[in-house]
Amino acid sequence: MKLFCKSTASILIFFLFFSLSSSNPDFEALLQFKKSSDPFNKTLISWSNSSSSSSSPCSWIGVTCNNERTRITQLVLENQNLTGSIEVLSQLTELRQLSLKYNNLSIPKDFSFSPWRNMKLLYLSHNQFSGKFPSGISELHRLHRIDLSYNQFTGEIPLPELIQLPNLLTIRLEMNSFTGSLSAIGSISSLIEFNVSRNDLEGEIPEVLRYFQDSSFEGNKNLCGEPLLNDCGGESQSGGQIDPIPVLVPPKPKKAKKLSKKALILITISYVGLIILMGFLGFLLCMKKFSKKQSNGKQSNEKKKKSSGFEGKEEEGMMVLFNGCLDLSVDDLLKSSAELLGKGSFGTTYKVMMNNGYSVVVKRIRERKKTEIDGFLKEIGGLRHKNLSSLRGYYSSKGELLLIYDYFSNGSLYSLLHGNRGPGRTPLDWGTRLKFASGVAEGLAFLHLANDCKLSHGNLTSANVVIDRENNACIADTALCHIFVAPANVANNGYKAPELIYNAHNYRKLSQKCDVYSLGVILLEILSGKMAVYEGETSLAKWVQCVGKEEWESEVFDFELSRDKVTVGEMVCLLQIALLCVAQIPNDRPNASVVHKMIEDIKTKGRISATFIHKANANNHSTDSSHSELSYGALPTQHTSF
Repeated sequence: MKLFCKSTASILIFFLFFSLSSSNPDFEALLQFKKSSDPFNKTLISWSNSSSSSSSPCSWIGVTCNNERTRITQLVLENQNLTGSIEVLSQLTELRQLSLKYNNLSIPKDFSFSPWRNMKLLYLSHNQFSGKFPSGISELHRLHRIDLSYNQFTGEIPLPELIQLPNLLTIRLEMNSFTGSLSAIGSISSLIEFNVSRNDLEGEIPEVLRYFQDSSFEGNKNLCGEPLLNDCGGESQSGGQIDPIPVLVPPKPKKAKKLSKKALILITISYVGLIILMGFLGFLLCMKKFSKKQSNGKQSNEKKKKSSGFEGKEEEGMMVLFNGCLDLSVDDLLKSSAELLGKGSFGTTYKVMMNNGYSVVVKRIRERKKTEIDGFLKEIGGLRHKNLSSLRGYYSSKGELLLIYDYFSNGSLYSLLHGNRGPGRTPLDWGTRLKFASGVAEGLAFLHLANDCKLSHGNLTSANVVIDRENNACIADTALCHIFVAPANVANNGYKAPELIYNAHNYRKLSQKCDVYSLGVILLEILSGKMAVYEGETSLAKWVQCVGKEEWESEVFDFELSRDKVTVGEMVCLLQIALLCVAQIPNDRPNASVVHKMIEDIKTKGRISATFIHKANANNHSTDSSHSELSYGALPTQHTSF
């Protein structure tokens, strides 16, 4: 009897699963795709109709489902030696990401992208796709990246339609057989990666595309204009071809007349006189350099007598070096080669390569709040912590102020999170991101507790977090807001606390709670991979606050991050901490030290201790309901989709 019941239950489960899968168009489409692309069942072995729990379509190789496990949102089948047409995949209308790189797939002539209106990432490179560019691309308003490179597409590129997509960041169409011209287009707001090299394009490159490198256009014989070297000026109006260069036949040379003796004597005297004059001028120049060298030697001897080596008065100002900095002078800085790194809120930043091979960062300050800044700069120069980019020295004069820092070749957190987010990028894994989050919080907590808790950063952004050789996140531009004037920067509004935006010109409103708000935005950047100002207008903090909790994993978390249940649980905890930091009311935000302890709790225990939650509430003197949402129990067990 028991055996009969078990058999009956198994049969019922099988038919129930079969009925569900057969009634779901996504699962039917996947099975049809397997039939055409893997007819001998060598690759997609797990794609089966069997009744075992492991055969659920959401657990098939390369497949990710939505929260309800009813629709396919992500399909990644790279380098699987698949063949046949992908036409049946157009039935997967909820796809956010499709990656079929390095296969032998094809498409029909009338194929259209229009069913994939929810698509964000479309990677179809290194296949056998041919024919004209598929229609319907203008309907993919959520598309971020498209890669159709290394195929056999022909015809014209619908560049005007592509450029109109509001969120498009990447267009890669190299190594095809596209023809025609790059049509004149308007402004480009979001595009950061563009490549149409190795095609058969012709005509002039539009002005709005000329800021891309020449490698984006090379290999098109009849394409001209910047940044390519071949100029369009020689094209004829009729055929667009360059006219052949006429062959010039030189005339027969005439016999040269012999110079008279008087002319030869005059020429000789002129040469001799010129040599004597040059020798005299050289002698005067050497004497001038010698006298200047002697005077400089006397001045340097006087300086050595008066200075201990860390501070030395120059003729026009004073150079101050702090412990741990190489011994250098203003002349060393001015004579070394400098590379412009960028212009920030406080001034212009340069990378200076010293003659001994050591590199430093020099920041030239625009405007000061205070005239007497030496005491405060010495106080900042005394701050030492593994998560702070320490001030190593400064040069101050009436018209110049140079701040000296260590140079970190690993770049900034901003560049690691947002730079080159396309094919070939090595994404930041979750462990590294969590380490960066903890490091920024620890550095900020140290700053807030220094100098009797009087210091704040005032301009904390992911661009002001640099990564050292040990992969530590180090906060740069520490406490400069107290002595220097930072002009209003619209690009940094995503990091500014609400009370600063409403009081843009009232610097007295700067507080440590403003820094905590900026820290929360950086945590959201780490979690989402999105910039502080989301999609050009809305701040990232406001956007995340509007996303429902059930959509966090599918909408907020970076698609580059893995989706195992432990990682998802830790990301949820960090997101809850970030939401505490970006609370509208300053007193509702936790202290930086509490934020650091909560993040460390995630690293060591995989959850947030209830003790820290109570501390955050006690420090804030608030009963904000958002605090109760923190999950300090067991990690969530659900496995949801991209």
